[in-house]
Amino acid sequence: MNRKNTIFYGALLLVQCLFWGVGNPIMKIGLDVIPPLFCLSVRYLLAFLIFFLFFGKRVMANMTRAQIVPYLIISAFTAASFIACAFALMYTTATNTGFLMSMAVLFTPFLSYFVLKTKIDRKHAFPIAVVTGGLYLLCSEGGGFSFGIGEFLALSCALAGAGMLVFSSKYLKDNDPITVSVMQTGFTGLFCTVFSLIFEDIPSFGTIPPVGWGVILYLAIGCTCIAYLLQNLALKKVPANYVAIAFCSEPIFTAAASYFLLGETLSARGLVGSGLIMASIVMASMLPEELPPESQDERPQSKEAKPQTEDTRPQTEETRVQMEDTRLQMEDTRPQTEEKRQRTKLSAVLKYILGLF
Repeated sequence: MNRKNTIFYGALLLVQCLFWGVGNPIMKIGLDVIPPLFCLSVRYLLAFLIFFLFFGKRVMANMTRAQIVPYLIISAFTAASFIACAFALMYTTATNTGFLMSMAVLFTPFLSYFVLKTKIDRKHAFPIAVVTGGLYLLCSEGGGFSFGIGEFLALSCALAGAGMLVFSSKYLKDNDPITVSVMQTGFTGLFCTVFSLIFEDIPSFGTIPPVGWGVILYLAIGCTCIAYLLQNLALKKVPANYVAIAFCSEPIFTAAASYFLLGETLSARGLVGSGLIMASIVMASMLPEELPPESQDERPQSKEAKPQTEDTRPQTEETRVQMEDTRLQMEDTRPQTEEKRQRTKLSAVLKYILGLF
């Protein structure tokens, strides 16, 4: 991939991270007036309707039964990630949630080992050690370490987000990215709706204040429709480690938006911890992703197969000429019986046919 395309798709990822980063404090504002699961279900179902309005024909043309299971897997991880994020925002600050969510970069190599059969480099141990120190400082701003349910849910969000990225990378190779975006949105909305009906009292639409609908519209259009299209287009064009580096910008956007929208600030200790987390994420993102030995062996073999095939063509032509000469020589030999002559001709014909292959 050339540098120009890399910069272009990298810019798309930065725009996506801007929508998501600003979306964290905006969602925290909305959760004061909307139940979290209901908010997610309306967000994703509304986004699905918008998607289907513009891309319905394309989705129906590309949709097959065999793709349903991959879409369900991707959507299950997506729903788990955003459900955990919504509840994390209720129990901790949007700034802390943003930094902890970005640790999906550290979880991705380990999930890739089991799903994509990629190797785990020992160099990942150092970023994990650094992020552990950063996590301690971020969770001990008040002087003592406090790792509560909010922080746990934010890390769970990061783990589920890593699963979403890994399985999206696996199944996007053979599927249309827009179709994946639409179906991912629809199935995620379905999952969130089921959980909302089970665990929440569904509010009346008339009781939701304007700020609540504003939050839902921003999350549905900006953080879902636009962001998913940008993400799935980029995942098909740029390496996974480049995507991970771009994702490191999301907590920065979250911290800035949280400062202006919520008045959240970090102490000196929290700033150091956040800096360590960001540094570890960048280091982990820049580590090379090694392919399994089988995949590396298969590629050069497939490249060498073409010249070998081309080499057989002149050999086939030479064999055909040799068979023809042999047939002529056999006709000029001493007189043979009619039966032997028929066998000879049959043998020559067979050799000629085999020579063509």
